Amino acid sequence: MSPFSRFSGLLLAAALPLSAYAELPAERIEPSINAELAAHTKVFAQQVYRVADNVYSAVGWQLGNVVMIEAPQGLIIVDTGESVSESRKIMAEFRKLTDKPVRAVVYTHFHPDHINGVQAFVSREQVERGEVQIYAHETLLQNVVAQGALVGPILGVRSAYSFGSFLPASDQEGMNGGIGPLAKPEPSSFIAPTVTFGERLDTTIAGLDVQFLHVPSEAPDEITLYLPANRVLISAEVDQGPTLPNIHTLRGTKFRDPVQWVESLDKLRAYQAEYMVPLHGRPVSGQDKVEEVLRMTRDGIAYIHDQTVRWMNKGLTPDELVEKVKLPPHLAGYTPYLREYYGTVKHSVRQIYNGYLGWFQGDPVALDPTPPRQYAERLIALAGGREKLLLEAGNAYLKGDYQWAAELAGYAIRVDHEDTLAREIKARSFRKLGYASMNINWRNWYLMSAMELEGKLNGDVIRQRSVEMRKVFLSPDMVRSFTPQSFLQNWVTRVDPEKAGDVELTLGFSFPDVDEQWTLEVRRGVAQLHKGIPEGTALRLSMDKRFMETLLTGEGGLVKGALLGDVKVDGNLLEIRRFLNCFDFSDEAFGLTLR
Repeated sequence: MSPFSRFSGLLLAAALPLSAYAELPAERIEPSINAELAAHTKVFAQQVYRVADNVYSAVGWQLGNVVMIEAPQGLIIVDTGESVSESRKIMAEFRKLTDKPVRAVVYTHFHPDHINGVQAFVSREQVERGEVQIYAHETLLQNVVAQGALVGPILGVRSAYSFGSFLPASDQEGMNGGIGPLAKPEPSSFIAPTVTFGERLDTTIAGLDVQFLHVPSEAPDEITLYLPANRVLISAEVDQGPTLPNIHTLRGTKFRDPVQWVESLDKLRAYQAEYMVPLHGRPVSGQDKVEEVLRMTRDGIAYIHDQTVRWMNKGLTPDELVEKVKLPPHLAGYTPYLREYYGTVKHSVRQIYNGYLGWFQGDPVALDPTPPRQYAERLIALAGGREKLLLEAGNAYLKGDYQWAAELAGYAIRVDHEDTLAREIKARSFRKLGYASMNINWRNWYLMSAMELEGKLNGDVIRQRSVEMRKVFLSPDMVRSFTPQSFLQNWVTRVDPEKAGDVELTLGFSFPDVDEQWTLEVRRGVAQLHKGIPEGTALRLSMDKRFMETLLTGEGGLVKGALLGDVKVDGNLLEIRRFLNCFDFSDEAFGLTLR
């Protein structure tokens, strides 16, 4: 049955007049790509670019570039990609150029596409023996921990949607990731940094002078490298490459301060570099061209910020701001650096408003709004019932007003999640919007959501893929960097008040191999972590940190650990079980309950 026949049949079943749908095309909504987004794929053709006489940038293998600096006494690898398997291919390309040993690795910031592939270039043993140093900002490790443990479950799901992880091959053909080729996420092979710094570090690595600078922008721990010998600037994602910078990311992140980002771009301009090597997209050569790219990028971000604040101060709300704030032609047309392949003006504007003023827009009706389902029911009643609402949604679809069609159908779905006709209208509208979109993030969210509405994604598939995605943020290699404190602090946000509302218990945790002791206290729905174990604490668990790591990754469990002697249990087992059951790890792989 064709999509048109199915759609028409659903309309008939809903007793809606079909005459209004006579113009609906009978053909399938074929996968397609916005022409400019499709052309953008060519930017990421696989190539190792040589910059000056000793810097090489591998573009096109992964979402993020990998840069090799050939120093007199060895190699410096800057960023390591998101995938060990692809990074090994890059290392093979580098080995065609030099057989020098790797002496250092640099993480420019904590995002997975910059740190996860490190063991394609160096082994953990080389780092532990001191043969290789890993450089990063002093806050990188805490950002890695927060990303993987604190919000890992939801970030895994949202990242799957942002990167289109479930899309079929037909929707991925000829596609790119906006800032690089399609991402190839794999479990992280992360190794913790060995050399960190705050604002600046001027040093010599493998016989080469390197200047590191902390430049918060796309990430709070962003660092760049400048090689004074040949005036090469490795700009990380301060310059995000061939796209309008993603001032906000739809998968979710803390506030990215545009003012701080602009200041960091101006710091890079001060180098007056002859060459610039971003970690997404192609290198830039010539002092004038480097200055132009940096200046235009900073002006684009500054314009979005400044005009948003200007109109905020006149009382405009986010829905009004996105219609008011638009880049002028000389900025909007600056290809590819300010084109909306990855970031957009509209979702940047919303983040800026929220960053300054928060969610409340000034209308007290939003302080205690009608619950969403009840709101939808009342709106549908005002429209004259479900049939009239969906007739209007269908008419909007026929007229090409896909946004309005999706919004109207959404109210029916809110009342009845299984409303087949409403889901069909909304899914088809999302496909039209997605295939037309020039922005890869918007495209992926539209198409992934369409699949969900069509019933092509079920909960088990989503959960399984989300678990796989979470390994990008929380793999066995990565959890080696987690401390007992970070492990237990994660529990505080997992308290289930329905189970812990009447509980007042304290459980001590000992980690003898690292000589640390911590105590978790539950007080009627609130948990607090304390350093040390108070005298007289009756309930205790003792385990090595290495076993703790297996709990984080789901490889181990407390019951199995207790039976095999990996966990020593002191106190009343029923009380310990009561304590552990206060915490909700239902969406995670943690083996934390005594059953």
